[in-house]
Amino acid sequence: MLDKLPIFGICGFSGSGKTTLIEKLVPLLSSKGLKIVVVKHDVHKIVLDRPGKDSDRFYRSGADVVLQGSEKEFFRIHPSEENDLHYILTDLAREYDLVLIEGRKFSPVTKVWL
Repeated sequence: MLDKLPIFGICGFSGSGKTTLIEKLVPLLSSKGLKIVVVKHDVHKIVLDRPGKDSDRFYRSGADVVLQGSEKEFFRIHPSEENDLHYILTDLAREYDLVLIEGRKFSPVTKVWL
């Protein structure tokens, strides 16, 4: 199913140029009128908020949290079966012209290896 959606993975070892490639592709594709989203996978822990701050306390209490600022927004959700990679990619493919995945070497999508 995912192979029929506008999803493309860019994989490789650290330092292979994944981020640099995506950084060059996004403005090029956006200039053609495409709406692009990048899904970043990191094997390390992702920290969006400092422990003890309000939004982190809300998240730790069990709530999904939307962080809004004057320049950025983040939606922090808890892992669940409804939020697995397949579901997230399918949902994003409805909203964007192209979903780029950085990492996720075992994901069932068309990908290039650097």
